[in-house]
Amino acid sequence: MSRKNILHIVLGFVLCLSLSLSPIAVSQADAKKIVLRAISAWPRNENSVAMDYLPFIDALNKKLAKKYPGELEVKYMGGPEVIPTMDQPEALRMGTVDMYFGTAAYYVGIAPAANAGKLTELTSWEEKKVGADAIFDEIHRKKMNSAYLGRLGSEVQFQLYLNKKITTPDEMKGLKIRTSAMYVDFLKALGATPINTKPGDVYQALERGVVDGYMWPLFSIRPWGWQEVTKYVVGPPFYKVCHPILINLKKYNKIPKHIRKLIVEVMMDEARKDAVRDASDSKKEYDMFKKAGIEVIKFSPADTKRYLRMAYDEGWKGQLRMEKEYTSKLKKLLTK
Repeated sequence: MSRKNILHIVLGFVLCLSLSLSPIAVSQADAKKIVLRAISAWPRNENSVAMDYLPFIDALNKKLAKKYPGELEVKYMGGPEVIPTMDQPEALRMGTVDMYFGTAAYYVGIAPAANAGKLTELTSWEEKKVGADAIFDEIHRKKMNSAYLGRLGSEVQFQLYLNKKITTPDEMKGLKIRTSAMYVDFLKALGATPINTKPGDVYQALERGVVDGYMWPLFSIRPWGWQEVTKYVVGPPFYKVCHPILINLKKYNKIPKHIRKLIVEVMMDEARKDAVRDASDSKKEYDMFKKAGIEVIKFSPADTKRYLRMAYDEGWKGQLRMEKEYTSKLKKLLTK
């Protein structure tokens, strides 16, 4: 038996045990209730990306208890402390957990076309209207053994953070930048050297000079403490976070249609709330950077335009190299 299979058996046992630690007397209604074991790629703390997810779970459970009591409940199991971030997509595919909130960048090797979501120019609800959601759902069903519900945090963009001062994109040449599949093509086009490390290793990599910087969502570096070892935030924000909510397909197929409909309705409501909040918080974040001693460096208007054009041109080129069929369709739908 492989190490990975052993890992998932152990994790499955632990999760099942945690759910079973309740009073012995269980009502007939509770016995029939569908329970979704939910995890997040990020830790549960203030300013964490997980804070887009937890309000959704809370709102959904309240709506379910009110409209369809005893039919379904979502139980949040935790984040990387429960299952390591990079093992979570496989845990979802295997059915070790039922619901996952993460990023397509963490399973791009399994479902490369899903990563096209980073290049969208639409909101979550606009993607649903134009039919992009249906394509993402097909991709995830085929590749991830899961149903795609949509994504949260649709107005959050990425930012370049450095410990070496630059004033133009040309000065990125030769810099070592922590990356994920989300922006590796962009970094290569800039002449930087992509370095692949787990999020949990970034602090030490910055501290020791293993990397000169990193790219990360605009206002989620503080949960990791990276503001303590970051000197500059550079250039304009780019792309959008691709944080989908996925449900293991076997478990999803057991959910009645009226419950599925409610889940999507609640998720879209939360996506709209997130968009308003995230847009406001993004504007405030640059002041937070300054208070933390991080210098904000803006490119010239011409360099800003060139930087952003390169980001999207290289992003789509990279996506099309990895996968053409779905990516071609998504490019037409996600570009205004």
